[in-house]
Amino acid sequence: MTACPRCHQSVDDIRLGVRLTPLKASLFDRIKAAGDIGISTTEIIHEVYRDRSPIKETAIKSHVNQINDLLAGTEWRIRSDGRRWFLHRDGG
Repeated sequence: MTACPRCHQSVDDIRLGVRLTPLKASLFDRIKAAGDIGISTTEIIHEVYRDRSPIKETAIKSHVNQINDLLAGTEWRIRSDGRRWFLHRDGG
């Protein structure tokens, strides 16, 4: 665990200046790593949730919406084309 020198809280789950839960950080990391190719909901479930209880595809959308709410103060959003998820920079 890496700690912030100022507040001494974990910085391991901070993405784009926003603190995420470990699960949401993992989801964010998979989407970011997919780059321009993107990642499907099925792939996310297989990669992120393989060691967890099974979830429905709608849960991914809920998690992404929650991440986007946290990213509201940044220029970044997670978007979907209806098939795959992408990290998108507004205006970029």
